[in-house]
Amino acid sequence: MEINRREVERYLGYRGLTTIDEKMQSVIEDCIKDMEEAVTPRCIYKTFPIEWDGESCRFAGIGVKPGNLTRNLKGCKEIVMLAVTVGPGADRLVKRAEIRDMLKAYTYQAVGAAAVEAWCDEVNERIRTEAAERGLFTRPRFSPGYGDFPLEVQKDFERILEMPKSIGVSLSESLLMTPTKSVTAVIGLSDTSTDCHRAGCEECNMHETCEYSRA
Repeated sequence: MEINRREVERYLGYRGLTTIDEKMQSVIEDCIKDMEEAVTPRCIYKTFPIEWDGESCRFAGIGVKPGNLTRNLKGCKEIVMLAVTVGPGADRLVKRAEIRDMLKAYTYQAVGAAAVEAWCDEVNERIRTEAAERGLFTRPRFSPGYGDFPLEVQKDFERILEMPKSIGVSLSESLLMTPTKSVTAVIGLSDTSTDCHRAGCEECNMHETCEYSRA
């Protein structure tokens, strides 16, 4: 897993016209190095058939009403439920830094976010490759909390994927995941290619008109 420095800078709020001074560049490099040594990436994913009823669908006992997710899944016959984490090491780095160096703590948060995104991309590519071997194509991953896909579905992910046992991720009463640098998502599998299998819809200039968009 390779942490993308540009993603770190984006999470820190830097834009293309903003110059990062040498001190901050050094902090970022140190935090990336520390994070790469601290993470313990794990993942779990399972594939289920999708049952369609008009514009609504159901998979793994989860009912989905017409909306953002069903548009994303239109034409799909299967769906992958996945959960990934980079482990508790990222959280430990942040907590330790909060005691003595808030700048580093803030940077660790950004690096951790970029780390779990990079790990998501790797797992996503693994799923895409396995789907391609079956003659199927993947849709953009879609997480609980996006659009009208309710965050409460996290409980179903925890149960169906046995997240505490399989990858060491648990949910709080407020549905937040521990370790915090963890992600759940679904990926639709279709007979039709959409040329948007991995990158998030927010990065695509077609997200406002694409029928598969989660935005």
